[in-house]
Amino acid sequence: MRTRDMLMHGSTGFVQGTRPADDQANPLPVARVSSESMTRYALYFTPVDDSPWAQAGSSWLGRHPASPEPVPQVNVPGIPRLLLSSLTADARRYGFHATLKAPFRLFEGFNEEHLLQMARAFCSAQKAIVLDEVRVRPLMDFLALQVNGPLDEIGGLAMRCVTYFDLLRAPLTEPELAKRRRAGLNARQSALLQRWGYPYTEEFYRFHMTLTDALMHADADVIFTVRKAAEQHFAAAIAAAPLTIDALTIAREEYPGAPFVEWQRIPFSGLSERATMPHSGRIFFCVGPSGVGKDSLLNWVREHSAGDEKLVFAQRTITRATQANEAHEAVDTASFWRLAAGGQFAMVWQANDLCYGVRRGIEADLKAGRDVVVNGSRAYVPQLLQAFPDAIVIWIEANEDLLRERLEARQREQGPALLKRLKRAKEFAPSEQAQVIRLDNSGALEVGGQKLLNILRERK
Repeated sequence: MRTRDMLMHGSTGFVQGTRPADDQANPLPVARVSSESMTRYALYFTPVDDSPWAQAGSSWLGRHPASPEPVPQVNVPGIPRLLLSSLTADARRYGFHATLKAPFRLFEGFNEEHLLQMARAFCSAQKAIVLDEVRVRPLMDFLALQVNGPLDEIGGLAMRCVTYFDLLRAPLTEPELAKRRRAGLNARQSALLQRWGYPYTEEFYRFHMTLTDALMHADADVIFTVRKAAEQHFAAAIAAAPLTIDALTIAREEYPGAPFVEWQRIPFSGLSERATMPHSGRIFFCVGPSGVGKDSLLNWVREHSAGDEKLVFAQRTITRATQANEAHEAVDTASFWRLAAGGQFAMVWQANDLCYGVRRGIEADLKAGRDVVVNGSRAYVPQLLQAFPDAIVIWIEANEDLLRERLEARQREQGPALLKRLKRAKEFAPSEQAQVIRLDNSGALEVGGQKLLNILRERK
């Protein structure tokens, strides 16, 4: 079950029906949940800028993919310019491209940086594909550049793209689903629409670079003339260089109806013989009782691992005010549960009358091959290992006398509250599972910090 589904089904480590009451006396800032972005992103193949293919495609459609502004469109003898512009209007809006993953909005909790990180990781594992026998051909009721192969490699790339990035895709709205279904989908295509947000994936995927809009209402002579003109127009590019899928382009549609404009073009750089999915990162879930020095250890390691782009320290969302030693996201209780209900968290737990969450952005970090360090809770470990079976639990310990000394020095609790903290420290025993690593932090900070840093550096 996907993490956002687990959250909605109660498999998140918190007890249903036991939410603490809102703190009306001293409310924390209310978290702002952004409204659904209107920007859509599409994952394309586009030829490199200065290639004969890019030049031919831009002049045929009348727009360069990297700009929303029109460029002079090719002249087709016998076809008025206005008519040719009309017959290519929708194709021009999308730009000269082949779709690898259809347009989508980002799911709440993900941003462009997550998309870019994942795209870079994806491209680092892909190999260029040289296309065979590129020709102008009819596809359904429009004209497109199509190829004869290698179909398995092309389809494999497209499906890797569809599945890998689907984490980031916001579900289609009901009006969007209804619009797609009105196109006359069969049962299988409807299922693919529901699963991937687009019906023409898997066995229905056809690599193509669209050259016209639907021509069903055009005169037969016009269709013939346009097709012959397209064949002649692209003949020079076909003769000059093979068409090669060698990069992934991220295109953006800023608002409904706007042109899709190339935002990033990331070359493939896979070194293995076969293209594959990028390696995922792992979660390092650090737990331990109050007074064990967990926050100090994590701060020491964060300072001494600065510059390691493959290591991320997750920010927590907590229903308490910020503290000097941790820059967490502070929200009130009502806002926390609204975020949870909206699928914003990859992890949720409760401890010491507070609610803790880790936002779903860490899932994109993991997909991009980055390791994620989480300041966690011992009580949440069973749920963690269900949701993230490859996670590593770092169980931080210290001797009992030192725990008491450190808790007393903090001066947060006294009397019964202090005794409650000490009692809770004994309630959880570390599991003997292989993925649970015990770390003794009874000594100096730099000693424990180096131990933790070594565990993280030996992670691969």
